[in-house]
Order: sequence, then structure tokens, then C-alpha cells
Amino acid sequence: MKPTDKTGPGAEPRTRPEPDPSSPARSRSSDHIFRTLTEKSFVGMYVAQGGLFVRVNPIIASVSGYAVEELEGRRADSLIHPDDVEYVKRMAREMLRGRRTTAHEFRIVTCTGDIRWVMEAVTPITYSGRPAIFGHFMDITDRKGMEERLRESETLYRTIFETTGTATIIIEEDTTVALVNSEFERLFGAPKDYWEGKRSWLEFAADKERDRMLQYHNLRRLDPGAAPGRYEFRFVDRKGDVKDVLVTISMIPGTRRSVSSHADITELKRQEKALIRREREIQAKSRNLEEMNTALKVLLKQREQDQHDMEDKVLANIKHLVIPYLGKLKTGHLGETERSCVKVLESNLLSIISPFSQRLSSKFLNLTPKELQVANLVKEGRTSKEIGELLDVSPATVALYRNRIRKKLAVTGKKVNLRTYLASLN
Repeated sequence: MKPTDKTGPGAEPRTRPEPDPSSPARSRSSDHIFRTLTEKSFVGMYVAQGGLFVRVNPIIASVSGYAVEELEGRRADSLIHPDDVEYVKRMAREMLRGRRTTAHEFRIVTCTGDIRWVMEAVTPITYSGRPAIFGHFMDITDRKGMEERLRESETLYRTIFETTGTATIIIEEDTTVALVNSEFERLFGAPKDYWEGKRSWLEFAADKERDRMLQYHNLRRLDPGAAPGRYEFRFVDRKGDVKDVLVTISMIPGTRRSVSSHADITELKRQEKALIRREREIQAKSRNLEEMNTALKVLLKQREQDQHDMEDKVLANIKHLVIPYLGKLKTGHLGETERSCVKVLESNLLSIISPFSQRLSSKFLNLTPKELQVANLVKEGRTSKEIGELLDVSPATVALYRNRIRKKLAVTGKKVNLRTYLASLN
């Protein structure tokens, strides 16, 4: 006969005795509950009592590389990296006492010696009738690796940003300056915290420049290729000094931000203006020199013409006013000595004043002085006999000079009258 809860009508129900917490039945029930709750979980779960793992799920075994059987009964802190043991114990105590609610991160050492990162939270429980700790953690090694790569990347780009040697800023879509490097601090004359997250980049542009730069700013976010990537503008620093600046600006891919680099070209512009001014002065002086040169050429040409005119006048005067009288002297009653002197005087006078002799000598430098004298007298229409008498040589010698002259003038063997040819040279 089965026992009933009542011994009779209106009787108080019997209270069944509580099972022994340490009984095998209770332990099997706890194991069953743990297995049911953790077997299919995506996070690592464990129960620790007395500093030992008493139950672990397959995720913990998978992360640590140990089998479940190897972990259960093992010290719970044996997986923790030696450098993180004290930190983990402190965080766990604070969480168990309710002083901390957020999970803590630490490193574990797998069975192969690899280091992995986990994020853990613990809570106090009763397991098999005794106090225990229930912990669960997630393997965050991949995330930590990504965070480390991001930190390295950020460090790299921040280093480049700081050491680029050019005044550089990062600009938000609303024109706020998000980031400033040290070179820009020097260019503007204010620390980073003056700008970062507080002011618009248009504040350092001269008043007349702002509308144009704002138009570029907005257009660049509609179509990055539609706005110029390099242009000059007037930059006003904190003291109010105006500088000429060349800006290079472009969008940061995948964002609404832009990066802007600024080169101070004030001195370069000053030198450029000075060069332009100097070039204009040189051009003006060059024009003046050209005009002076032209005038000088005209004067020299006029001087040359005047000289020729004077030579012609002197020559004409000598021919008409001097030579005839010398001719009369030669036909007069003169002694042989006087007659010879007159002839020499006439010959030398003609050689000295005749421009023909000078031009002929410059044109034909291979003629000797005596040949020049003979050529001049031939051009004047003198016969060989007359030339011989003037130069005190025989007619045969004059004929020899005439042949040399023809040869040097390249008219030997040609039907060319020597007198006519020499006259054409004048």
C-alpha cells in the first residue's frame, strides 16, 4: 500500500524528507543539469570547487587543447598565464563579492604552449550541496589580434601623420577639425586642443577665401574628383599674420572625412614676385639697350658714310687740285733728282689717300705693299712705263707685278681688263 500525504480527512500533509545534498542521486542530477546546459553552448563553461575544475564543457577542452577528463580534477588556475594569475584572482573575487559586473580578460596557456586570450565572468553557486564557482568564458584571441593590428596600424598612421613634415589636419564633414599634427601647431601658432573637435577649419582662411573653400569642401563630398585637390589660399594664423599656403586635400576612403596638408609658400611667393619684377626691369633695360644699339648702329653707319664721303672728297680734291700740278712739275725743267722726287711724291700721295688701296688690301691680304702700289696706279690708268718711272723700276718689272696681281686676283688667262677689274673693286 502506497503512503499517502494524509492520514485522514483534514489531517496535515506529511512533509517528505529532503534528499542528502551529498548523495549520489543529487550528484548525478547536478551532472545531468550541467551537461544539459553546457553541452551545446558556444561558450566555455566550468564549475570549480576547492580550486579545482569539477566540471568543464567541450568548449573549454577545445580552447585549451586538453581533454575534458584531463581538465576535471585539475587546478582551475593551471591554465592561466603565470603573469595574469594574480590579476584573474583579484577580478574573480571582486565579481563574486558583487563589486564588479563586467567580464575580465586574460591569457591562458594551451597544452601545446600557445597563448590565447579569453574573456571570463564568474558567479557563486552551490554544486552538490557545497559552495562552488560557475564560470563561463569566450575565446577572444582573434579579436585581440585584430585589436593589436588596429593599434599597430593606428600607431603607424599616427606616426606618419605626426612626422610627415607638413602641416596636416583631419577634417570632419561639418568642417570641424578632428585631428592636428605638430607642424600645423607651428604653422597656426596654437596647440592641438585649440582645434581638435572644437573649431571649423575655415577659421584659418582669409575672409575672401572662405566661400570658395566651403564650396570645394561640399563638392568634394558629392564627387571627390569634382573639387580641386591642390590650390593656393590666404592663411591667417592666430596672430593675424597672413601667409600664402598651398593646400593638398583629399577624401579618406570609406569615410566622410578629408585629410588636408598645408605648405607655407609665403617666401616662395615673395621670391616669385621679386623675380617677376626683376624680369620686367631686365626686359625694360633690354629694350632700352636694343634701342640704344639700334641708334648706335645708325650712328656708326652714318659715321662710316661720313668717312667715305670725306675720303671721296679728299681723293677728288687731290686728283683735281694736287695731281695736275704734280704733272706740270714733271713736264717742267727739272733735274733728274727733282723729277724722281716728284714721281715718288705723286706715287706715295696716291697710296696714302686712296681708299681703294685700303679696301683692296683688306679684301686681298696676300698682295704685297709694292703690288698694292702698282694695282693702284693701274686702276688710275697709268701705263707700265709711267708706273716704272714713278716707282723707279723698269717696265719689265712693272709687267711682272701686273702678272702677279692678275694671278692673285684669279683673273689670269681670262679676257679681263685689269684696270677695269680693279676699278670695279672700288
